[in-house]
Amino acid sequence: MKKKQKGWLLFFVGIFILSIMIMRPAPITRADDIDAVEQAFLDFLSSDTDYDGELEYTYFALYDENLNINGRQYNFSIGEVNGYALLTEIQTNSETFYEVEELFYNKQSPFDNCLGLPVYITHGTYLYYLNNSFYKVENNSLVGADALAELANKGFGYSGVGNFTERTETISYATKSTESYSIPYDLPNYYGSVDDLTGCANTAGAVLIGYYDRFCENLIPNFKTYTQLGSIIRYKTASTEVVNVVDQLYILMETDVAQLGTTFSGFQTGMSAYASSKGYTYTTVNMFTNGSLNIQSYKSAVQSGKPVALFLTTYAFLDSITETNGVDTVSSAYSPRSHVVIGCGYKIDTYYNSSEQIIATRYYLKVATGDDSYNIGYLNINGLGNLDRAISVLIS
Repeated sequence: MKKKQKGWLLFFVGIFILSIMIMRPAPITRADDIDAVEQAFLDFLSSDTDYDGELEYTYFALYDENLNINGRQYNFSIGEVNGYALLTEIQTNSETFYEVEELFYNKQSPFDNCLGLPVYITHGTYLYYLNNSFYKVENNSLVGADALAELANKGFGYSGVGNFTERTETISYATKSTESYSIPYDLPNYYGSVDDLTGCANTAGAVLIGYYDRFCENLIPNFKTYTQLGSIIRYKTASTEVVNVVDQLYILMETDVAQLGTTFSGFQTGMSAYASSKGYTYTTVNMFTNGSLNIQSYKSAVQSGKPVALFLTTYAFLDSITETNGVDTVSSAYSPRSHVVIGCGYKIDTYYNSSEQIIATRYYLKVATGDDSYNIGYLNINGLGNLDRAISVLIS
């Protein structure tokens, strides 16, 4: 109750401040005492940045659809570099987590142009509350009650695959080189789950468990996830034993609890709990640097046999690359939905002009897509989709 009272106190203080500051949220200077939200911000930033300099930061409250405080925006500087981070509170049946949902360097937050109370209830959507109504920050358009409820229900979970539209790109060049690698024998590609619309993270977790079952006996009890003929290994398709793992992860990750799909914290907690229950340890390493995927870290991870879990709020699977007379036509299937896939390799195309100067580089991540149409395919990360997090995974 004390926490709730504090939240409403800050809410009314916020209303007062807005009335005297042209409806802009007031920054709060960091205190000497670091609370759990601040610690989450500092931990995430320390794992992400390689910039040098003294860290300074301020923050202000973010609100949910019920106008309760549910997170913070941190504005920070590291030396000469500025940035911002959006954190939210993730509540499960047993714990409360604080997640950094978005972090950018040298970019202005949408909430910096907020005309009222900043409302942050799902990835990539920025609202404000003013005069008993909710509006989009980007264009000040009114958000109705039904639309607001739908956004709140979506929450900060990763929920599924589908709703594809075609996207194409053409690249003209004189010559081209390709670098590629894949974890030997790739990964299992399981698809379908306890709920096809929201169970992508559970299925992705099962892919990781199916892969590490090769090295960790009885990670899936009394079941072998692969067949072997000589030196060749082939992963089995989803079976009753695999579906049971997906079902267990659905519960352990608290999928569809308080939001559609699975939050990042839920994924981590569920995977750790599953591995621990079988006598193993689940560990991860952040693959982001300065707010973006560190491709060298990603390459090193898969080359050392560690798959990488990729958390996407929008994404695109590569359909084809057609080469015709020095022109590549890249066709991809773009989805506006959130998704989790498991990376096991990469393909990097480097394009040169007639003077052998690099004119373009395109990165494609080889992944277990969790989709029966794409199977083990490629994720097009060249300006298509939003990659929120990437973590290499080890179960040992």
